[in-house]
Amino acid sequence: MTPILTALLVVSATAAIFALRPLTAKIQTGFHVNKTVDYQIKFQTLQLILTALVLVLVYWLNPQNFARFFGLGDVHARISPIAWLGITGSETWLEVAGSMGLFITLGTGIFMFFQLKKAGVEYRHLAFSLLWSIPFSVANAFSEEVIFRLGIISPLYGIFPVAVLFLLSGVAFGLPHYFGQPSGIIGVFMAGFLGWLLAMSLVQTQGLLVAWAVHFAQDVVIITSLILMSRTKSG
Repeated sequence: MTPILTALLVVSATAAIFALRPLTAKIQTGFHVNKTVDYQIKFQTLQLILTALVLVLVYWLNPQNFARFFGLGDVHARISPIAWLGITGSETWLEVAGSMGLFITLGTGIFMFFQLKKAGVEYRHLAFSLLWSIPFSVANAFSEEVIFRLGIISPLYGIFPVAVLFLLSGVAFGLPHYFGQPSGIIGVFMAGFLGWLLAMSLVQTQGLLVAWAVHFAQDVVIITSLILMSRTKSG
């Protein structure tokens, strides 16, 4: 029964995130003159409410695993060997987050750079965009890590092999990005790989800090880019 309830939880939460988009657009109250900043204020607030509900349900599904994984974790824990990534198993997750996280962030940055170039952005708005993207990224990374990492691993840990949980998290995180940022098939594979890797970090560090930090870095690049593009369109 737990696997079925977990699947329903993750699918429902994912659908709810998509449903929040048109709902956010319908909120008449304005909080900022920039439309993208205003949208993010409303969307991230609603998504945090959804995340709080998900946390309650995840705890209900498996309180013991929830207590195990809902915390910062040990960033000095060793990562399992991943030969095709050149990881020997002697590295800590702190080291991996610093090195591989940098390369993943650069990959995200390159993808978004071409979007920015196409939009003809003016980089004089970079400081404004970055200032707003940081709190939005804090919230968004936390919400998505709770839903797509904790929401899958906490209820199912001990029921399925961890390799299966990593794959499930990657697929669940990757597929919705076909319609997100990064988008399309490239976005699916980029997000899918990230989801797989961050799920591994959650289990092996027994906490969310590494996963949240790497995710946060990606969101800063993406949300900063979105705000930059909105400033270009609005002048």
